[in-house]
Amino acid sequence: MGTRRDDRRMFVRRAFVFTSLKLVLGFIVLVRLSYLQIFNSVHYKLLSEKNRLVTKQILPARGNVLDSTGKYLAKNKFSYSVVFDLLETSTEERAEAINILLKEKKLDEMVTEKLKAFPKRVNRENRLILLQEDLNWETLARYSVLSSKIPGIVIEKFQTRSYLYPEEFSHVIGYIGSPTKEEVEKSENTAFSLPMAKTGKTCIEKYYDSDLFGKAGIRHVEVNSRRQFVKDIDTIDSTSGKDLNLTINLDLQLEVYKILSQHRSASCVVMDVHNGAILALVSYPGYDTNIFTKRIEGDVLKALYENPYKPMINKVVSGLYAPGSAFKMITGLAGLKKGVINKDTRFNCSGFCELGNHKFHCWMWRYGGHGSVNLKEALAQSCDVYFYNVAKLLSADDIAKVANDFGLGEITKIDIPNEKQGLIPTKSWKKEKKKQKWTMGDTFNMAIGQGFVLSTPIQLVKMISIFVNGLIPITPHLLISGDAPQYRKLDYKPEHIKIILDGMYDVVNSPKGTARKAAIFDEDFKFAGKTGSSQVFRITEQLRREGKTTFEDYQKKEHAIFVGFAPTDDPQIAVLVLVEHGGSGANTSAPIARDVLLAAKKYLLF
Repeated sequence: MGTRRDDRRMFVRRAFVFTSLKLVLGFIVLVRLSYLQIFNSVHYKLLSEKNRLVTKQILPARGNVLDSTGKYLAKNKFSYSVVFDLLETSTEERAEAINILLKEKKLDEMVTEKLKAFPKRVNRENRLILLQEDLNWETLARYSVLSSKIPGIVIEKFQTRSYLYPEEFSHVIGYIGSPTKEEVEKSENTAFSLPMAKTGKTCIEKYYDSDLFGKAGIRHVEVNSRRQFVKDIDTIDSTSGKDLNLTINLDLQLEVYKILSQHRSASCVVMDVHNGAILALVSYPGYDTNIFTKRIEGDVLKALYENPYKPMINKVVSGLYAPGSAFKMITGLAGLKKGVINKDTRFNCSGFCELGNHKFHCWMWRYGGHGSVNLKEALAQSCDVYFYNVAKLLSADDIAKVANDFGLGEITKIDIPNEKQGLIPTKSWKKEKKKQKWTMGDTFNMAIGQGFVLSTPIQLVKMISIFVNGLIPITPHLLISGDAPQYRKLDYKPEHIKIILDGMYDVVNSPKGTARKAAIFDEDFKFAGKTGSSQVFRITEQLRREGKTTFEDYQKKEHAIFVGFAPTDDPQIAVLVLVEHGGSGANTSAPIARDVLLAAKKYLLF
C-alpha cells in the first residue's frame, strides 16, 4: 500500500513539473511569436518582400527626330536583349552560370572578358552584364531555355534606335551608344547604368541627349526561390523622351546627298539667311549610323576611321580649310571701310604683283593678267592682284576685324558638338604662336584667303548670309525652336555692301564672271556668289617655269569652293559647296551650288 501511494505522489509531482515546463515553454514561444508577428512584423515583412519582389528600372523610349514637314528621320523599334544579373545568383550559382555562358559561341570578346573578371563585390551599379543585343528569334529561344535552367539570365524587351536615312543624315542626327563610365558617374540619371541604356554620341543625338532620353520607370516583379520571374506586381511607366522637329527638309537633304555622291569628299550647307535655319547639311561620304545602335565589330570601326575620305568627320562644322577667293569680299569691304579704296579705284593686273624679290601671282598669270579692274570687276573675275594691292593699304588687323564681324574665326554656336573655331590671324597671334614677326607677304596671302586663314563651311555660309540679310548676325541651328537670339546690326555703309553684292552678282551673271557657266537663266530665280580655289600644295617659281601648275594627283589638287545666295532680287537662302581636291571652284562647286539651289526652289517652293 505504502509503495503505491509513494509512486502515485511521485507521478503527480513529475506530471506537475512537466506540465509547468510545457506551460513555461509555451508561454515563451507565445511571447516570441507575439514579438515577431506584432512588434517586429514590419521588419520581417520587408525581408520577406525583398526575397519575393524584385525592383527593375524601365528604360524610357527615346524621343523621335522629324524633319521640318513632320516626316520621321529617327524613331524606335522593339528589340530583345539578354543580360546576366549577378545579384540574382548565389556565389555557387554564379560560377556555374558563368561556365555555361562562356560556352556560348556568339558572345563577343568584350563580354567574355567581363564574365571571366566579374566583380567580387556586386552592387547595384555593376550587377548587370549585357550578353547580346537585338536578338533574332533563334537566339532568343536559346536564351529562353537557358533562363529556365540557371538563375540570373534575364531577357529584356525594350525600344532601340532605328535611323530611316542612316547615311544621308549621319552628320545631322548622329548616333547613340552605351554611356561611358565617366558619363555614368557624372549623370544624375540612374538609368544610365543599365546595360541597355544608350546615350547620344554625335550631332543632334548628343547635343539634345537630355531632351531625347526621357525618364525611367519602375517595375516590381515577383520571383520564385530560384529568382525566376513569376508575375508583375505593379509598374510606374517610364516617360518617353521629347520628339525633336528639325529645320532640315528631308527631300532637299536627300537630293543634296545624291548630288555630292558624284565626288569623293565634299560638304554642302543650305541655310535661311534671315534666321539661320539649316535647310540641308551634308558631309560626304556619310556612314551607316544603324551599325552603332548595337555592338560594332572592331574591324568595321577601324575601316571607317581609316577611310581616306573621312566619313566619321563632320566636315561642315569640323573641317578646316583656307577659304581662298571666297574671302575676297572681306578684304574688299575692309578696304572700303578704311577708305583706302572706293568703287572706282582701279589697279592693273599684269598677272603678278611684286613684293621685294618675290612675285605673287594671279590665277590669270599665264594669260597676261586681267588688265585694269575695279573692285566689282575684281570680285567677278577673282583677280588676285587687285587684292594684293588693297593689302598694301591695309594692316592684317584691319582685315581681321571685318572677318570677325562676319563670323569668321569664331564658332557659330550651331547645335552640333565639336565645332571648330577656325583662324583669322593677326600680328599678335603670329608673334605669340609662331614666335615670328608679321610680314607684308602674310597680309598678301591673307587678302586672298590663303596663308594662315582657316574657316569651316558653316562659317562661310553664315558670312554670306550676313552680307545679304541686312547685316544681321545670325546663329545657324537645326532645331525648330522658339525665339532666335537677337543681334545688333553691323555698322557698315549700305553703299559699300552694294558694291560687294554687285560683284557677287557678276560672278555668276556677267560674261567675264568666273561662274558664268553655272548661271540660271530664270529672271525670277537668279543666284550670285563667289568662287574659290583653296590651295593645298605650294606652286613654286620652278614649277611655273616648267608649266606644272595643275596636278593629276588627287591630294595636290585645290579644294573647290562656292558660296552664294538666291534669289538675287530678294535673298532667302545661302549655299556653301566645298569639294575636297575638286580643283576649280568655278568648274566644280559652282555647278553643284546651282543644282542645289534649284532643288531648294523645288522643295521649298520659292
